[in-house]
Amino acid sequence: MIGPYMRKQMAMIGYKQIPVWYPTSKEIIDDFERVGKQFRISRFVPNIPPLYDWIMGFYERLSNRSALKGPVFENALEIIDVGVGTGYLLHQLLKMTKDGQHITAVDLSPKMLTNARQYIEKQNEPSDRIDYYQVDCRKMVWPDNFFDLYVSSYLFDLLPEDEVQSAISEMARILKPGGMAILVTMTTELGDVVGTKRYFYRLMNELYCFGYRGGRWNPLWQFMFDGYAPHCRPIAFGGCLRKGPGLKIAYSKLSRVSLFPVRIYYVIKTDH
Repeated sequence: MIGPYMRKQMAMIGYKQIPVWYPTSKEIIDDFERVGKQFRISRFVPNIPPLYDWIMGFYERLSNRSALKGPVFENALEIIDVGVGTGYLLHQLLKMTKDGQHITAVDLSPKMLTNARQYIEKQNEPSDRIDYYQVDCRKMVWPDNFFDLYVSSYLFDLLPEDEVQSAISEMARILKPGGMAILVTMTTELGDVVGTKRYFYRLMNELYCFGYRGGRWNPLWQFMFDGYAPHCRPIAFGGCLRKGPGLKIAYSKLSRVSLFPVRIYYVIKTDH
């Protein structure tokens, strides 16, 4: 017989939100700088320089490609990619846009900006339409109503809770009225997922959270992935967006990173 406590715990499977690793984004960036140079796939296998970038980018490609499907780029002259990371999404933006459309690439980590720039150069793509800036997503340097399109992938789900809303507010400030945002996060929002897929994704989220203890890896994960930094975690991001000033979620859809559920949000800044 299952008691009330066990029923409550079972109902929470897959919907937990683990604590963020670090209390500030500055500390997160410091760790990304470190692991970008010292990544080890275990305690016994040393870093091969491109391996960190490959692992950080490979599993995100499915959701990033899915996020960019649709006609949202046609009228976007000023586009900003916030948290460019390894540069894969930035490269997709470059391929999907044309002359006259300008892309601003932003990251707080110098290492990630370097990675993104080098990735673009390796693709032999023209990059004169991209400008790179080391900027905090909570304190943008651009004026109000500047960008037509704001794109960000796996940024908000690694920010501390008190920084998420300030980053959303800053996103709303720099977007033009009628401008759009495409945002990708790991998710606990599975209400529109039906059947066995929902139970599978709930179990995957629970497995992901099992790897952490108080916001850090448990000893098993630490042994297996010494130095790797998957700080992203499943969050209920839709609720945060609904608190954003003048923002409306037009649509969202489910994707995945490896076997873990991801949600893609299409957000419009209203005229008011």
